[in-house]
Amino acid sequence: MKITVLGIGNILLKDEGIGVRAIEHLKEYDLPKQVELIDGGTATASLFPIFAETDHLIVIDAVKGKMPPGTIYRLGSNDLMPPKGASISLHDLGLLEALDMAKKIGKAPKSVVIFGIEPKEINWGMELSPEINKKLPQIARLVIEEIKRLLKNHYSQEI
Repeated sequence: MKITVLGIGNILLKDEGIGVRAIEHLKEYDLPKQVELIDGGTATASLFPIFAETDHLIVIDAVKGKMPPGTIYRLGSNDLMPPKGASISLHDLGLLEALDMAKKIGKAPKSVVIFGIEPKEINWGMELSPEINKKLPQIARLVIEEIKRLLKNHYSQEI
């Protein structure tokens, strides 16, 4: 079993880089060998090989949901999928569209969980806002809990 933790974001736009910064933070932890940490940056269209090679995908990204900055959302891929019939542009292929296309060709992970963090600032700058930066340990704890849950479910099914 392989679990991929994918951080997405643009580190040049402050809180928009939370996914990448969370991956950097998670590298400080001793994670199980089944876990791969990937800095996906902003290249969501090139993620198809990652989807095909993982059983479970955990995504960390900035998500605007109209809640206070630092709010952490836990979402499944179905919570954010575009409505049926919505057009998909290959020029501006986003994560959700890439997941949807991977699913259509049978290359999607068995499960997808998205941890979205409500940003405070999306402006030029490489540092996270203090409110978002202080959430890194909580994000790491949530991701590690998700990994433990996936491992427990996997190994209990094998017995």
